[in-house]
Amino acid sequence: MIDVKSVSRFKLSYVSGFDSALVTFESDVDLIAWRVNRLGTSWDTGEVLEEESLDWARVANRTWDSLMSESWGQQAFIEAGISITDQIEASELQTGTQRINVYGKDRNGNWSLWQGDNLD
Repeated sequence: MIDVKSVSRFKLSYVSGFDSALVTFESDVDLIAWRVNRLGTSWDTGEVLEEESLDWARVANRTWDSLMSESWGQQAFIEAGISITDQIEASELQTGTQRINVYGKDRNGNWSLWQGDNLD
């Protein structure tokens, strides 16, 4: 479901200009949430570096007001094929090689398997 399109650098340091990496990814299905983890083997393991949740299921049957024809739950998603870019900072990592995992949650509430790369 998740496809990592690019990583700006695979080695990070505390030297200015080399202290972060941009990871760009897409999903082939609509997403209601995504997460970037350091290490771990699934979406709920490892250390969360960044996440975005659009899962508004708790208001799925309510509308903004009389001008809106769809519920929050119907509107709260990122369309398939939209590029998402996240910045990973050296300060978020430990010394050595670490796998950075990217996960997506589809509109049915299912999390993807990991897709990622090793960063030093």
